[in-house]
Amino acid sequence: MSKTPRTTASAPRWRALLALLAGLALGVTSTPALAADEIRLLKAHSAVSTRYGQVWQDVTYTLLVKNLAYEKFVYVYQKEPDGSWVNLQGSYVGPASAGHEVWKVTRQYAGWTQPPEASRDLEFVPRLVVGGTFYWDNNWGANYHLGRNDGPMLHNTNVLVDGSFWRENGDLDVNIDVQNLAYSKSVTVVYTTDGWATSHEAPASYVSGYTYAYSYITSPNVKNVERWQAHVPAVAGTALQYYVRYQVNGQTYWDSNFGYNYAHTRPTP
Repeated sequence: MSKTPRTTASAPRWRALLALLAGLALGVTSTPALAADEIRLLKAHSAVSTRYGQVWQDVTYTLLVKNLAYEKFVYVYQKEPDGSWVNLQGSYVGPASAGHEVWKVTRQYAGWTQPPEASRDLEFVPRLVVGGTFYWDNNWGANYHLGRNDGPMLHNTNVLVDGSFWRENGDLDVNIDVQNLAYSKSVTVVYTTDGWATSHEAPASYVSGYTYAYSYITSPNVKNVERWQAHVPAVAGTALQYYVRYQVNGQTYWDSNFGYNYAHTRPTP
């Protein structure tokens, strides 16, 4: 998929056709190259939900992509239950530091469709196509693997915000995934409401398990990822920015939203 700039009209139809042709040509007309930092997996997530007799699987891949050219095509090459492989097209999310971009691939496999879509354990390889060369992150030849209800898997990062939500009273809860590198650790949200003239800290607490849609994910899970949650109390001001500090084994890791910090506007009561 080619990225469409936010300041211009949507790309003409011929670009959509070009994206389709590029996907069909993968591995045929392109020159292969093992990725160094051209494309890297940051996170994969899979969960199977059951509700009222219906079953569905939610899958998300988060990728860090080097901005080698404006025109680029980002995919996850995924193995299907019948053994075939398909290209799942990615979508541009936003900029990242050091000339990179964040892309995502999301899919839902629903049992109520015709024909029903089966849930599946995941085997996959992220791919980037730029200027006739395709780069792939194949986990050093082993491909990536994630069970259908394993929850999150982190790669090339030790801490990553999963999401946040406002409470009715104006408080903000931040969900954080960390690689379980040791039993003793500290996870903290550092935030400001005045453009970093002042800052405050909200310590995160370990969560032993949590729901995702209508599935249950243990913490740590089989990929040794723990869920932590920080509670930011209601404060004056409307613009909230924050980043996450993860301290373990004498090391400090950061999730600053790739150098841009996370930003939220407090909802009007």
